[in-house]
Amino acid sequence: MMKKLALACCIVGGLSGCGGDGGSDHPPAPPVPPNPPAPAAPQPSADLLSVACTGCGAVDANTYAGTHVGVWRHVNASAAPVDVPVNIRGLSGHDVTLVFTNQGAEPQAMPALPLVPKASASAIGKSWRLDGEESTLMRRIGEFNAHGWARLAATRPLAAREAREAREARITPRQATLNETRTWHDAQDQPHTAALVRQSQASDGTAVNFWIENTEHGPAKVSDATIDALAASFLGPGKVYDLLTHVGGPLWGAHGYADLIPGTGQPLDIVILKLTSDNPSARLMGYFYARDVIRRSAGFPHSNEAVGFFLNSELLYAANDAAVRVVASTMAHEGMHLQNFYRRGAGHGPKYLFDTWLDEATAMMMEDFAGHAIDPAMNEIRDIRFRDYIGIRNGMYNCSLTTWEPFGDTCESYSVSGSLGGFLNRQLGAGFLSRLLRDVSSENSLAVLDSAIWAESTGTGLGEQFRRFSATAGSLMRAADSPAGYGFPARIDGALRLPLIDPQNLAGIRALTQSVPAQLQPYASIPIARPALHGIYSERVSVPPGTALSVVIQ
Repeated sequence: MMKKLALACCIVGGLSGCGGDGGSDHPPAPPVPPNPPAPAAPQPSADLLSVACTGCGAVDANTYAGTHVGVWRHVNASAAPVDVPVNIRGLSGHDVTLVFTNQGAEPQAMPALPLVPKASASAIGKSWRLDGEESTLMRRIGEFNAHGWARLAATRPLAAREAREAREARITPRQATLNETRTWHDAQDQPHTAALVRQSQASDGTAVNFWIENTEHGPAKVSDATIDALAASFLGPGKVYDLLTHVGGPLWGAHGYADLIPGTGQPLDIVILKLTSDNPSARLMGYFYARDVIRRSAGFPHSNEAVGFFLNSELLYAANDAAVRVVASTMAHEGMHLQNFYRRGAGHGPKYLFDTWLDEATAMMMEDFAGHAIDPAMNEIRDIRFRDYIGIRNGMYNCSLTTWEPFGDTCESYSVSGSLGGFLNRQLGAGFLSRLLRDVSSENSLAVLDSAIWAESTGTGLGEQFRRFSATAGSLMRAADSPAGYGFPARIDGALRLPLIDPQNLAGIRALTQSVPAQLQPYASIPIARPALHGIYSERVSVPPGTALSVVIQ
């Protein structure tokens, strides 16, 4: 949808061998009802507390080996709280973390628990509030991308794809010529005059146009050399465009909707405009706006009738490698939003569009994967998203995955969706992301994510993967000996490379809750620390319904 700059960001990732068109390249996921309930949590084991890792520090339900990370769990699949006695021996100054993970769609009442006082981390209270104009703009684009096309399409019949393609074959979109100018309308309907300064061709033959606002083009702002570097980072062999199309398919193509611009012969337009001059620490970086692929009409007078996305010229004023890296990452992010809209909303119908939280998660997962091709030294999930997830205020732990609240008073949803996405990337790989992007087994985003996880990782669905992510993040699990299925390990899938993320590196900024909240939010977690324990750790813990308790010792 759009991307905001919370801190300086860059990313690391790579490419895996996946590809294809807007349909599915993988065997279809098992069918589910059109609007299923939220995925069910795993069934609890016979013991109240059981070992939840293999080859790890957990010897049995009551014994810690004294070395390595040990993980135990109880999953309360009942409708009432369950008291779980925890008695684990073998500790000698080890830290214990209780992590409560809500695996359902309803908030759950938390039990009263003693807390170990902890000094406030320096990151607590960091300000990220956007001004009113930017907040309104973000909501306007996000709301339309999620619902505007669905509202319009619901009033229109879907033409037979074959008939639509036959008509489009007789339509050749006009091709722009180098140095010509045209008017582009931004998301606030304001006109900008921009010139076509670069024309290139992607590896699949798609024409790619780079436009720059006339008043933003020049040595003191966005120079020709900067535009050349940006084009090279996007279109070079194995760079951003190739990664996008290998993982997710084409960015635009055939469809069955007369209200959308033709599916054949469309160039990709990358339009660089001055979008804002507000607070640089929370500057609008770019956006994809679905309005622009809808034909211009009385209802849509400001549609640009173009396949593409917008970038903020101010990000490139620095004219250095870091600026180009940030904008290249933004192109991966916005390119995924465009691709999601085509693949799901136009290719299969608007009812299959992802909810915003999952649309944004996949865009950040794409940045994660594309990062290594941009700059191997930096990674957005490691350096921005996960750092904010564990370090801002009391941490983003008790922020619901499915409630989209970017840069809010208490929750920052980019860090929530991005951190989980980075975990799934490293545990399940680019093949999983490719499968997820194409999964249309349901109209329900939670069910689609659950389906894609089950198809890629036999024996675990969303509930179990979310528990493992929460245990990893809540305990700041050591990377050196995280058990299989936990942690953020480095990953290589063919040409794709993801760096290791060690949560322990962020121990100095972690911000734990200073009081147990009354409720555990849906698809959220709460870690409770019990540091430096000796001998036997013994505590009776009440686990809310629909909630998993993870006990992590390290």
